[in-house]
Amino acid sequence: MKRYAKYTKLATLSLVISMLPTLAACSNNNNTSNNEGAAANNNQAAVQNAPASTNDAKPTEVWKQKFDPPVTITSAVTDDGASRGNAFKPGESMENNAILTWMKDNIGIEVKYDFIVTKPEDYDTKLRLLLSSGGKLPDVFGTSGEILQSMLQANKLMPLDEAIEKYAHPEYKKMLEKLAYTMGEVKKDGHIYGIPAFFMGDEGTVMWVRKDWLDNLGLKAPTTLAEFEEVIKQFTENDPDKNGKNDTVGLAVPLKEGPWTWMGQTDAIVGALTDQMINTYDVRSFWNKGADGKLSYGAIHPDAKKYLETMKDWMNKGYIDKEAGIKDPMKTSELVASGKAGVIFGPFWMGDWPLSDAAKVDAKADFEPYALPASPDGKVGRAEKPLTAGFTVFNKDFKNIEAWFAYFNKMFAKGLEQDGDPYYDPSWKNGFMEGYDYVTVDGKVIKADFKENGVPEDKWPLKDGSKMDMRFMTTNILAGGVTTIPFSNDEPVKKFLADPNADALTSREVDVKAMKRKQIEAAGVRINQGITEGKNYFTGPVTPTMKSKGQLLQKLATEAYLKIIYGDKPIEYFDEFVKEWLANGGEKITEEVNDWYAKNQ
Repeated sequence: MKRYAKYTKLATLSLVISMLPTLAACSNNNNTSNNEGAAANNNQAAVQNAPASTNDAKPTEVWKQKFDPPVTITSAVTDDGASRGNAFKPGESMENNAILTWMKDNIGIEVKYDFIVTKPEDYDTKLRLLLSSGGKLPDVFGTSGEILQSMLQANKLMPLDEAIEKYAHPEYKKMLEKLAYTMGEVKKDGHIYGIPAFFMGDEGTVMWVRKDWLDNLGLKAPTTLAEFEEVIKQFTENDPDKNGKNDTVGLAVPLKEGPWTWMGQTDAIVGALTDQMINTYDVRSFWNKGADGKLSYGAIHPDAKKYLETMKDWMNKGYIDKEAGIKDPMKTSELVASGKAGVIFGPFWMGDWPLSDAAKVDAKADFEPYALPASPDGKVGRAEKPLTAGFTVFNKDFKNIEAWFAYFNKMFAKGLEQDGDPYYDPSWKNGFMEGYDYVTVDGKVIKADFKENGVPEDKWPLKDGSKMDMRFMTTNILAGGVTTIPFSNDEPVKKFLADPNADALTSREVDVKAMKRKQIEAAGVRINQGITEGKNYFTGPVTPTMKSKGQLLQKLATEAYLKIIYGDKPIEYFDEFVKEWLANGGEKITEEVNDWYAKNQ
């Protein structure tokens, strides 16, 4: 949860929307062909005007690239001084820390911040004001949503196609090609205007079940929807915790936000009934691709009735928490942690928090991860979580794009850990910096649990013996976030499932081995089930009608689903809801989405 919630930010603030006319007035009135010509010229300028590094690094040692004299790159950041945890040593800050010093000494990049604010909304306000006043934007910064689109319309951002081709790590270019469908938000007139940071992509849904309850009732883990229904029935009606009280429920699910959310989601139920992924809480997803090549909104597809009928039946029988309709994922997790629910769906990391909290109430509580249940015809499925964590964009007048890529490529190569990679800096083999994210004692590299591993107290990175979080230091000019390599945890997971005591030979393996055992097992369940996850095929900017009608349609869809599931309305009400959804902007949005898809698929 922490990883997903921290980096995913909704940028649909009413203040942003209210300023769109003002921001649009700042845009260039040139026609499309002129804009495309300007983009091409800026593309060339970004490459041709970039100062070359002064030492000619060998092709096999690109990591030695350095700019002398140093170049300055400006950025901007949100830092409230609290949520960053163990990010700095005493006396250090975003503006003065060991990584910034290292960058200047080793790459010839000096980082300056045009502004540092404490709240995301203040960050957005700063960018809006700079855009509306014609002020100078930072060289490099992160943005998304309405502000990003306004900057694209005003031609304030640098097209990156040629810079990517000339400077980007070859493996990153391959990754961009493979995941091009995720980048619609930063594409305009056939050009790319943002560098994406990707999530790991490994948060696909698994089924978490109280194994101790299964054992108490003589049940086996369900593999089909029919078996699943029997399990949640028994968990509800037959006192699975053996306390003599009728105080348990089979399935914990947060329905306040509809079928799809970041924890407790029911995409596994949807996926066993239809190929259509469903989300009522965001009109931007899920847009599913039909046999005709057109996109349609999953929440209004006729197949959604199969899901609604199933959930309505389970709610009527009492197998689902009666308060699910007013609970978000956090509240639902409290029900599970209290020991009152036996099944919940969600990502692998739930094996630590929140499911381990159930053992604080009942020492016998044992949530185990299982494969998702299948329909009678063998159908099984889940939705793909968003893969882009954010985008780094560049002032159209930025001159040091080669230097930026010199740092970016180092960071990417560190995550890649590929033998013979000329971009890989060997000084980062054990970590970013000794005394920060690792220490060495008697030739052994230690990255955590310093006291337990016999590290002398004077060598601990922090006085309390805790591990440092290097993300804030290393992000700096990677303003959209430090990219991971999607699914690069999969091979280490397989390795440590086969042999929990195997040595961790790479940084990625160190991170995976440090996971709780149940997290590794759950990740293995996701990998081994081999499901092709349902994608959201619309990744473009918010459309005009989404801006004006999106919240209305979100409310309409979520409330309609709840009315049906709770039995306030019959299943036939679904058809009435669909007509209302289409009439209130949904039909126009469908047209806009398909216009975008036709140009960008």
